[in-house]
Amino acid sequence: MSKLTFIDQNNLPTPRKGAPPPERLVDGQPQFLAWDIAATADGKMRTGVWEATPGAYRSIKGETFEFCVILSGVSELTEDGGEPRRISAGDAFVMHPGFVGTWRVIETTRKLWVARD
Repeated sequence: MSKLTFIDQNNLPTPRKGAPPPERLVDGQPQFLAWDIAATADGKMRTGVWEATPGAYRSIKGETFEFCVILSGVSELTEDGGEPRRISAGDAFVMHPGFVGTWRVIETTRKLWVARD
């Protein structure tokens, strides 16, 4: 088995469909697609592609450290107590464990993510 994984956005596996839990919904009815690409044997480190339609929800990372690169779309990320930050294609950022805020999808947004629990 190869120790190298390429992520071809034109040939992704079947996505998982989802939505924010009702208690985290802020505005609209955002819908999620998530393509799981790779994970360590213990599942503590994972990577994939995620997409969300317009709307807003509470993002709560818990103990997860997540690195993200926005591939397309426009969103606004606001950490509790902070100023809104507009994110779009090419932006990269890290959500540290304990992050709590609001993710507002303005235009359907797709990101590449790597997470460690």
